[in-house]
Amino acid sequence: MLHYCHYLEKKSVAYLADALIQHYTAHPDYTEIVVVCIGTNRYTGDSLGPIVGSQLLEKLKGQRRVHIYGTLENPVHALNLQKTLSLISQKHGRAYVIAVDACLGQFYKIGTLQVVEEPLQPGVSLDKQLPPIGHIHIKGIINNYGPLNHKVLEHTSLTFVQEMAGVIARILERVAQAIVPQLADEQALPRDSNSQATR
Repeated sequence: MLHYCHYLEKKSVAYLADALIQHYTAHPDYTEIVVVCIGTNRYTGDSLGPIVGSQLLEKLKGQRRVHIYGTLENPVHALNLQKTLSLISQKHGRAYVIAVDACLGQFYKIGTLQVVEEPLQPGVSLDKQLPPIGHIHIKGIINNYGPLNHKVLEHTSLTFVQEMAGVIARILERVAQAIVPQLADEQALPRDSNSQATR
């Protein structure tokens, strides 16, 4: 199922957060939350995920049942995605995984945030074959899809991406606040997960 809203709409945070919370509630057998923010700090258009990750790391500091992978300092991208997924599988075997990524779309959809109730297929806009990730994902349409997608990613407004990332971070902060009290018995967590949110 697809839920979408323009990031500037007043209802965007509440509406999309509620969609994520309802999806979790239908699958409540998890002990922690993992947010994987896909992207790179090399192109402004592809920095949406890492910016979200960095903001979330600050917002959820001290929340040891939420783990963040993919920040501006330590991005998760095509070259290390498989390694990151293996690490998550080993350390967070019973985690509810939310993926975040930028994407390209039709011109009139630029600025739209989408919550999609299925795994993320990263790299589709650039014709990359990467493994799927997440139980659910959030995408932000940052620019127009076309024949020169690499150039589009390079020339996307950083201010626009930062504003959209701020909204996504607020959505996920709200989701974490709602879901954490509902997580399964913490005794089921691995011994090494007593740390703060990790990158």
